Amino acid sequence: MRSFHQTASRALLSSLVGVLLWTFAVTASADPLTEPFRSRNLSPPMAIFGVPGWDTGLDAEMPSRLALSWEMASYFRFVDAAPEQLIVDGETWRASLIYQRLVADSWTIGAELPMVRQSGGVLDDFIDAWHAAFNLPDGRRNSRPEDELQLFYTDGSGPGYFRSQPDSGFGDLQLSAARSFGALDDWLLKLTLKLPTGDDELLAGSGASDLGVTVLRTGTATWHSHAVGWFWGGTLLRIGQPETLPAQARDWVAIGMVGASWQPFQRVGFKAQLDLHTAFYHSRLEELGDPAMQATIGGWWAIDERRTLTVAVIEDLVVRAAPDVVLQVNFAWSL
Repeated sequence: MRSFHQTASRALLSSLVGVLLWTFAVTASADPLTEPFRSRNLSPPMAIFGVPGWDTGLDAEMPSRLALSWEMASYFRFVDAAPEQLIVDGETWRASLIYQRLVADSWTIGAELPMVRQSGGVLDDFIDAWHAAFNLPDGRRNSRPEDELQLFYTDGSGPGYFRSQPDSGFGDLQLSAARSFGALDDWLLKLTLKLPTGDDELLAGSGASDLGVTVLRTGTATWHSHAVGWFWGGTLLRIGQPETLPAQARDWVAIGMVGASWQPFQRVGFKAQLDLHTAFYHSRLEELGDPAMQATIGGWWAIDERRTLTVAVIEDLVVRAAPDVVLQVNFAWSL
């Protein structure tokens, strides 16, 4: 099974690289002014669940959309609250292929297939410099050796979960169906289903299905002759019990988001976004049993009417509950 995942991962990586190169050769997105960042908590114990992306709907002029999203999350936590113990030290690289299609008036279906790599913290020096430059808390990450991967959790009832060798594998497939409504189609209701197709031993998936319902609201305005946008949303997520990680997951998780954008130039704009969620686990550890909050800042470049490049940096506002820093790059184009 492991060799299958490794072979499949290499094939998917080659395909993703091919798609990335193709974006510069084909006409290829929804209005980036009202498109939220596709941010989520990529701390390994939380990233296994089917948190939906903040996608907007499509219209008849551009009835399909293909996107490639790349994320790198750096984290370090070492906590011991008997009988529980948790170590998360390393990086998660996540590359996702996302497709959406308008199938009827205001109805959009979609699919997201991620590939996940767990590895040592090759960007530890950069993260340390980032925290020092902005005087941000680092959760004692300087006290540990750099460039190491350690993922460990036990609740005291057994050997627990442990990984120290880097590896790559498929994540869980996520399917969605969404309906835009309102006078300007500025509301969206989406249903998502995450299937346990990923490598749960790698923490690329949970080994269980998750079901989510999302509401998204968007709008635009003008400020000092420049276009501005705003968006907010909420998700109620029903999660299954993880197969590999021996932590006790909660049945329901609430997720919220609010953000705004500003477009001072014809093809370039900037966004800021705040994401938060309730706890995913029943745990005494803050890293598992507390809510999380992340801030995302970044911008976009509209290459043309169909292709958009978005770059963002995500910082944890509640230290311990999310990765220290996440770097995100997203290519999207409409067909």
